[in-house]
Amino acid sequence: MTPDRQESFTPLGMTPGRRRAPCVVLVAEDHDDTRMAERIVLEAFGFVVKEARTGLDALAIAQASRPRVVLLDLVLPEIDGPQLARMLRADPTTRDAALLAISASVNPDAREEALNAGCDAFVAKPVPPLVLVRMVRRHVRHDHPSTLVGL
Repeated sequence: MTPDRQESFTPLGMTPGRRRAPCVVLVAEDHDDTRMAERIVLEAFGFVVKEARTGLDALAIAQASRPRVVLLDLVLPEIDGPQLARMLRADPTTRDAALLAISASVNPDAREEALNAGCDAFVAKPVPPLVLVRMVRRHVRHDHPSTLVGL
């Protein structure tokens, strides 16, 4: 990479042309392997990743770290994904985060429940790494457009 190209390079988790901290993404997922894989992919693209194994942990971490994006498994211990989405939307410190539901269920009712609970998008597992990055990036770039997008 030439020096000129280096100056224009911006990691995907950063906002081009601005000197800001990388975007914080919360991964709320109870399966350790899935959570770790999502963290590795997102960190490789410049995002700062916080992790939660339960819905209750996700709520506390979201309130403390105020992520721009929350990747939300619909089936979590303690507080399930749709209930967590409603709680995040009701809280002034977290209501503006983009909530992206991720589920192994391809049942149309699961998608509808997630979107009705306040999620901005729904995608079925497994999520290919670049699709995950594209989905997160789309919601960061548009500063939470509140559009119901499915991939």
